[in-house]
Amino acid sequence: MLALAAGTHVFWITSRAAGVLALLLASLSVCVGLTTGGRLLRRGTRDLRILHEALSLAALVALVVHALSLLGDAYLRPSLADLTIPFAGSFGEPWLAIGIVAGWATLLLGASYHVRGRIGVQRWRRLHRFTALAWLLSLVHALGEGTDAGTAWFLLATGIVAAPAATLLVVRLTQRPAAPAAPMDPAVPARSAGSSAPSQRPSASRLWSGA
Repeated sequence: MLALAAGTHVFWITSRAAGVLALLLASLSVCVGLTTGGRLLRRGTRDLRILHEALSLAALVALVVHALSLLGDAYLRPSLADLTIPFAGSFGEPWLAIGIVAGWATLLLGASYHVRGRIGVQRWRRLHRFTALAWLLSLVHALGEGTDAGTAWFLLATGIVAAPAATLLVVRLTQRPAAPAAPMDPAVPARSAGSSAPSQRPSASRLWSGA
């Protein structure tokens, strides 16, 4: 009887497991990405970008399994539109719609990595910052609609990886941008390599007035 029940709900169980895995992997990826992308590591520290990319790819695979495995669920019987279009379904709203938006954002932002050469690295980096927003939406979706959201093991497992990611995100958002280099005063000639005359530093009034 237990085996029959498990076989009946195998798609539902698969979706739940993949959803939890996707959230945990995405949280770890956000942690690694914020650590390597900010000023939290000194130069010369081991590059963690490969780990970040591997975690992101694994999270995307788990996300696709989480969504598509529900198509085989005999109880909900959702259509493809229910799982891909926000508010198209008749169950789990608004949490399902939040999850769909988070899922599409995660997939599109992840795919943008492979076209960064075409759109420009700087533009891609600005776009990539929205990955943190997609992660926050996925966290809201999991806590709002997830079957395991109220269980102690889920809250503990999610908190272990989500709390550090949230902390790093706050640190990143509150970091002061690096001070730009002071512009050179064109009125002061550059010192030649063989000159022994002491260098002259322009006054602050001339430096910022553009004189």
